Amino acid sequence: MNTYSTTNSVHYYEINTQRQASPVTVLNYFEETAIRQSEECGCGIDRLMDKGLIWILTNWSVRMNRYPGWMENVLVETRVLKFERFYAFRNFTIRNEKNSILGSAFSRWILYDIHRNRPVRVPSEIAEAFMVNGGKDNQSNSITLPEVEVADSYEPGLEFRVRLSDIDTYNHVNNTRYVEWILEAVPFKIHQEFYPASLEISYRKETVYGAYVLSETRQEPEVSGTLKIYHRIRDKAAGAELARAVTVWKKVQAE
Repeated sequence: MNTYSTTNSVHYYEINTQRQASPVTVLNYFEETAIRQSEECGCGIDRLMDKGLIWILTNWSVRMNRYPGWMENVLVETRVLKFERFYAFRNFTIRNEKNSILGSAFSRWILYDIHRNRPVRVPSEIAEAFMVNGGKDNQSNSITLPEVEVADSYEPGLEFRVRLSDIDTYNHVNNTRYVEWILEAVPFKIHQEFYPASLEISYRKETVYGAYVLSETRQEPEVSGTLKIYHRIRDKAAGAELARAVTVWKKVQAE
């Protein structure tokens, strides 16, 4: 089962002021589709936890042509591209009812042993379950992710406290919460006049319940209706970088 899909209808509580699904909503659709595929392949959360294993997301690379609107039905499709050592690579597409591609994403995940506190090689039975690599670890034609760009400096950021609702089943902060913190630090006027057409994010270090984090930005000047913003999430107490990201925003076209 290498390719898997789910259907979704955009709910009112998932939209923004433009009555469109938020970037976090789209990422939630992607993540849910990946999890459901893993469950149906027999490699779901509980099965892996019994072996002391979890998947940790390290990178998102997202491109959106348009965000789906309120009550719009969409098809989300995911495919495991490759397993390489302890990494898994997945892509995603989101389509409307006319089969037009609204957006796509690429992601990298790492298989982690929670008892030994280190990454572990993806077992052949997982590769076989997803019908990838012929059930083997394939290091040929390696997939290389470019480093997420960083700014020379960042503006003072917004402060957030890690809440109970930010924590997932692994007792980690869910990956979409970092995206929420990133987007919240973008001025409201930009949200009203632009939309996030792309997102590149690299998760560097985990944080815990009750910690305080800073969401910092550096905005480049607008060029031809496009804005580029650098982002950094830091632990307030230790100063450690938790995530870095770059978003590109495009001017909303009048209808």
